[in-house]
Amino acid sequence: MASKKGIGVTIAILVGVVAASFLVYLIPENTDMKLVVSDFEKHLDDIDERTSILSTGIEKSFEDLINHKLSPKEYFVTAGVTQSQVNSLIIELTLSGASQEWTASYKTYVDALKKLNEQITETIIVANLMKDDDNSDSVNEIISKIYELRSELLNLIEKSDNLRP
Repeated sequence: MASKKGIGVTIAILVGVVAASFLVYLIPENTDMKLVVSDFEKHLDDIDERTSILSTGIEKSFEDLINHKLSPKEYFVTAGVTQSQVNSLIIELTLSGASQEWTASYKTYVDALKKLNEQITETIIVANLMKDDDNSDSVNEIISKIYELRSELLNLIEKSDNLRP
């Protein structure tokens, strides 16, 4: 007569084989993600609008952080979500398959989005310093760097607009 342990092992092996079979069947073979864009101008306008919303939102949150209306911990959450959304915009532009005439404008806008992420990273550094009660001159230096990055961001967006066909 078979032992309970032997029956349990046999059932576990059988369940494992069946589960593996279903996984092989369910996992798609072609996992390439494609984003189809037919109107590149409208797509870039949409990205620009979303970027403006994200940029304005993070600037308002940073202002609230500086004025002690928002805690560093709350700011970390806001900044993390915003960076994730900016990364999604970068991926969206990269995968859009822009035609050759739109490529320069799209690449320049991707550079602008990277500047926005740099700006957000610098604001996170300020939030960390504020969390540690470090009110040194380094905070002021970083804030001036944030304004420089903001200026570069706006220049890249303008350059992207000028590169449109």
